[in-house]
Amino acid sequence: MKLKLSYHLWNTEIKIGLFSTALFGYGIIASSINDASTSRMITIPYRSIVLIASILVILFSRNISNVNHDRKLLAGTRVLSTFIIIFIFSYSFRLLFDIGYNDLLIRESSEYLLYWFGVCLVPGITFLFLDLKSSKKYLYLSWIFLVIASILALPLIVQGQVSKVFAEQGRLAGEALNPISLGHQGGSLLLITLYILLNRESSKNRIIKVSYTFCLMVGLSLLFFAASRGPIIAIIVCVCLLLLSLQYQEINTFKIFGIIIIAIIFATIAFSFALDSGSSFLERFTSLLSGDDFGYSQFVQRPELYQKASELIAEYPIFGYGLEIPNLGYPHNLILEAFLATGLLGGSLFLMIYIYAAIKAIGIIMAKNNSWSWLGLLYIQYAIGSMFSGNLYASSTFWYFLFAILGLKKIDKLIKN
Repeated sequence: MKLKLSYHLWNTEIKIGLFSTALFGYGIIASSINDASTSRMITIPYRSIVLIASILVILFSRNISNVNHDRKLLAGTRVLSTFIIIFIFSYSFRLLFDIGYNDLLIRESSEYLLYWFGVCLVPGITFLFLDLKSSKKYLYLSWIFLVIASILALPLIVQGQVSKVFAEQGRLAGEALNPISLGHQGGSLLLITLYILLNRESSKNRIIKVSYTFCLMVGLSLLFFAASRGPIIAIIVCVCLLLLSLQYQEINTFKIFGIIIIAIIFATIAFSFALDSGSSFLERFTSLLSGDDFGYSQFVQRPELYQKASELIAEYPIFGYGLEIPNLGYPHNLILEAFLATGLLGGSLFLMIYIYAAIKAIGIIMAKNNSWSWLGLLYIQYAIGSMFSGNLYASSTFWYFLFAILGLKKIDKLIKN
């Protein structure tokens, strides 16, 4: 009995560590890269560690599930499980087929295989085995990872203002971190910090209060300096959901009001600082009205990508056209890409999975005293973000949160005692 208990505890700690490392560890690793040409010397060992740990967790979790007589990998219906299996099989077949017979892919064949199977799929499966009793450990360790990654990214705000990318586009980026990734990283830190502040008991410790206040400022600064629309729109929606969920929680009204006021003040300061430093935040949002997505001719416009993808889907409705649009790459929208790669059947399956997970995530967010509501918020963030950028074979964070949401048990079993 003691052996089984220690085995279970050890496996749980590994899963919790892998959860945060896979989701937010890349931000820490990428912040130490000063030369893009040598980035793989650092990122490949990181990816390898995550992959090996994922394989071990899958094997050990299978043994534990047998002991507990819980053989369900997905906390949904058999129909949902069938949908996911069919879509993953269809997309994997399309990926392998295009690698072998499509000469128009923009990347090396090995990259598609490594990203889809090694970075997205295998580690993603481990997110089906979350320990339901350890939500706080998952939450706070993820927050710590985000804090470290975001603090390490702060020098980019000073260095980035003199960089060519910031000078031309007004968007913050690193050698191994693009503006979208930085925006989502800052947005996740902001979101989790707000969640913790609103749901934890009041503390008289000034250091703790200053720490959370500092994290709000850091998250907002990265979000505004990155000037990426997807993360900003996603965070606005998630903050609204978080505020709506408060009506179901037993939280002091004055505390809520005070935190909101502080957040608004810091948002105004960070926003003004970003604009004064040359951020293209406003220009990128106003460009939506003029139809000019980027304002620079070297970029392909989103509307053009969507139009080309829609034309190819209509031309190849049964099996789909392929992974990417010829000479343009992926369409920067996961749902469109699902239809483009797998046809109407595969695309419809992915759309149903996407919507089901979103509805379940919102239900988790709105449920009273649900200790996993922060996970629902993060899924919504990346689900919305995937509608503006990313691709199916490399959007690892989206897949991790999707598997995590699908793997959670029924909402009523997640409620605190």
